[in-house]
Amino acid sequence: MPTLIHRFVLAGEEREVSFARRTVVDKVRAWGVPLDDETADAIRLVASELISNAVVHGEGPVTVALYHQPGRLVIDILDDNPMAPQTSYAQADDESGRGLALVELLASRCAWEPAGQGKRVWAEIALPRAAPTLRAAVLRRLFGLRPKHGSVAELESLTLAVA
Repeated sequence: MPTLIHRFVLAGEEREVSFARRTVVDKVRAWGVPLDDETADAIRLVASELISNAVVHGEGPVTVALYHQPGRLVIDILDDNPMAPQTSYAQADDESGRGLALVELLASRCAWEPAGQGKRVWAEIALPRAAPTLRAAVLRRLFGLRPKHGSVAELESLTLAVA
């Protein structure tokens, strides 16, 4: 099965986090993944924590990449700060400091690695598998050209599929 990939770049501002979180869940749904509320919430939380950490503790623009294969989603975040992510040990009354612990709890795997002048932090989340007919319909839609406004054909999506 091909890997579906979607990338977008953020300026690295806190106000972009909610947009990015919605974009991640919307893209997974557009790929035909049947998300229940629990899985959608897990994706939202993991994406939000990884993106927020990159925005708050990273430097420069933040690149978000999603990689989907049947049964799994990798959320990959790239920023320009080479420092390793630090897991905090929050106290009961602390308002922050639990993000990476939550990511570790919700993800099947997560890690970080140096990348260029910065770092890449990623998490893999187990997903329900789409029915084969639904997946085939989504792939046809992603790769098909659709006539718009007369006889001009435009690509319907910027998502990539890599074998």
